[in-house]
Amino acid sequence: MAKMKEKPRGKDRYHHGDLRAALLKAADHLIATRGTGAVSLREVAREAGVSHGAPAHHFDNKSGLMIALARDGWERMIQAILDGIDRDKPANGPDLLECVGSAYVHFAVANPGRFEVMFRRDLYDLSDAGYLASGESSWVFLSDTIKQCIEENFAAPEDNEILSVIAWSMVHGLSTLWISGRLKSRFRDSDITALNKAANRKLTDLMFPKRP
Repeated sequence: MAKMKEKPRGKDRYHHGDLRAALLKAADHLIATRGTGAVSLREVAREAGVSHGAPAHHFDNKSGLMIALARDGWERMIQAILDGIDRDKPANGPDLLECVGSAYVHFAVANPGRFEVMFRRDLYDLSDAGYLASGESSWVFLSDTIKQCIEENFAAPEDNEILSVIAWSMVHGLSTLWISGRLKSRFRDSDITALNKAANRKLTDLMFPKRP
């Protein structure tokens, strides 16, 4: 009788390019269910169903894995914002800022574990050039949006930096408070989609009173 063909082991299931994505997905799941403290290269490999040495193909250590998660998170957030812009087609700078803010909160609430890692600066080497570039891109995007509002005469040039700080503080605070459960515990009937939309609309109305 011919010998039955063995089922491939977990470590053989991934092409080299797919392994990185599988490991990041496994790390996401661990963070979401057990927190960042549960993440190690061995646990991520176990979660992904690959050999314990497989992560070494892409990450030197846990810090390297966390940097990859953070960088990928920033890139995914920017893409989510761009997708929101394509969908909503904002007519002016304030509309654009409202769209950007709503997409930020939506991404954070949909990806709480990844969002945490993006801002847990104690988890990785802050001098990593790739991480710095990815994080900086989000600030540049926000700053350019405020500049558009100024160029369209909705705000004064000298207010560029403070308006950027206010806008980021609101959406980040809303995201963090919702994820922590503090808002849900106080406003039991609130819906994050409606709250997100209303908060961003009110913020832009207050920031740009000349908005049409």
